[in-house]
Amino acid sequence: MEKNSKKVSCLKVIQGGKAEFVKSPKALTHKDIKVFLAKFAEAILVDQERVNKLPRKKFYPFYDDGMWQRNREDHVGAIVDLSMTVDEMPKRLLKKLTELAATYRPEALKQPLLNIISDLATGVSSPWLYETASLFFCELIGDVSRQSPGRSPKGDPTEIMMKWFDYDDPIAIAKDSECEYVGLLASHIKQESEETRRAIAARSRLGFIEMRVAREFCDYLSSQPDD
Repeated sequence: MEKNSKKVSCLKVIQGGKAEFVKSPKALTHKDIKVFLAKFAEAILVDQERVNKLPRKKFYPFYDDGMWQRNREDHVGAIVDLSMTVDEMPKRLLKKLTELAATYRPEALKQPLLNIISDLATGVSSPWLYETASLFFCELIGDVSRQSPGRSPKGDPTEIMMKWFDYDDPIAIAKDSECEYVGLLASHIKQESEETRRAIAARSRLGFIEMRVAREFCDYLSSQPDD
């Protein structure tokens, strides 16, 4: 009687000019992408709530609070729009994203991800370039793939993805030359209790959900025929 054999699928990773074969990770799903985007939006909303509590007298003299608040809102709005098209992402794209997560260290993704989402949020680039999740992540893959992979990260792709952005100051506003409150923000976060952090995160998750539901309702209304 012939024994059943199982082939272990492998992913080829180039590191310093050398080829390495590693076990292929479990492919990312549409749900994983939705969770990633929701967490990214949550971090931005958490950042806004934290900044609201910082003493303004310690900010850069020309810091424009209203402008940066709108900037965060625009980023979250862009993420809401992307999240609504995740189900349209083809499986081959999910596979490519899985390979990207398994091949490149999170640090290689942070700036490209920030650049693309900022372009979408601020309208620097034509909206149609990244207006769907498929276009957005295709652009991210193409941008990051121009870099040398380096050492492959360890861990599950879903966990690795969450390191593609910093939860604290996720869109790097504190580091901007017109803001420069990195130390002030870090000090504030250090003083937060675990209970406070959970509460802020919960409110921010709810805020994202409400924004998405509102967008879905508006899209539904706009799709209805006029009486």
